[in-house]
Amino acid sequence: MTRISLVMPIHNEEECLPKSLESLKRVEGQFSEFIFVLDRCMDNSETIVKQWFPNAKVIRKQIASWKNSLAENFQLGFQASVGNVLCTMDADATAPDSLDRLLRELKGNVASVAPKLITCKNTSVLNWLYYYWEKTRGFAPLGQEPRGAFRLIRRDCLEQIGGFKDVYAQETRLDVDLRKAGYKSITINDVVHYHLRKFSFRKAIKTQICAGRMRRNMDMPFWRVLAHSLLRLRFFVLYGYIVECKYLPLHRLGMSEERPSLELKCEQLERLLPGSSIVEASENREYYEFKVRILKK
Repeated sequence: MTRISLVMPIHNEEECLPKSLESLKRVEGQFSEFIFVLDRCMDNSETIVKQWFPNAKVIRKQIASWKNSLAENFQLGFQASVGNVLCTMDADATAPDSLDRLLRELKGNVASVAPKLITCKNTSVLNWLYYYWEKTRGFAPLGQEPRGAFRLIRRDCLEQIGGFKDVYAQETRLDVDLRKAGYKSITINDVVHYHLRKFSFRKAIKTQICAGRMRRNMDMPFWRVLAHSLLRLRFFVLYGYIVECKYLPLHRLGMSEERPSLELKCEQLERLLPGSSIVEASENREYYEFKVRILKK
């Protein structure tokens, strides 16, 4: 039996929430549970959620522990969910009219299914321009992954790759991790939903820079990023890629033959902190995380 858990992160979204939740209410019967992650909300978002879904599970996050707070919100919702299918939905998007077509495709090596996302072009002039710019995906899809404003993800596949990661452009990273595990993410173009938010140049530039930094961290070749930036007119993706180069560890740039071991890192840290000893240490070598617990003597 398919049980679908919906997770929606919310950060001061009172402008978009009524339309978003109204669309979700129309397909309420297809979900087993609703989880709303309120990320440091200072507006009426929680009140609006309670009006539409009074019995939903609400997670109130007061402090962001990850660099990518949105990815953290999805992970918190994922950990609190019980369904065998996770539905992730942005608070500034609508839900499709039905999930049946998406669920039929969620089988075999397909781990993630998303409907086609269309920008509401009547919201602003910039939205109108973005609506037509999106059509470049048809002839220049270099570096494109399925968009994640609404998607269904198999829980077993998500658990296999360790859930959501604290990285730039977490949606793209999710699709890449699924592909490495032997699965694929697909978009069903004959099922659509809509993006409600008014676009701003600031948000568009920030999104592109994050996408570029993510591509560098994933060792995408420069020529591919350059082609994507030029053909899709996303010049700040290239900028983010170049900026990230100077922040990468030296061994990633070919300036060091090997990475220091965990033991060597601990020895060096203890020398830097006289009077202390490390009682616990761990690292994630793929994402360059090094965590320690220090006890003062």
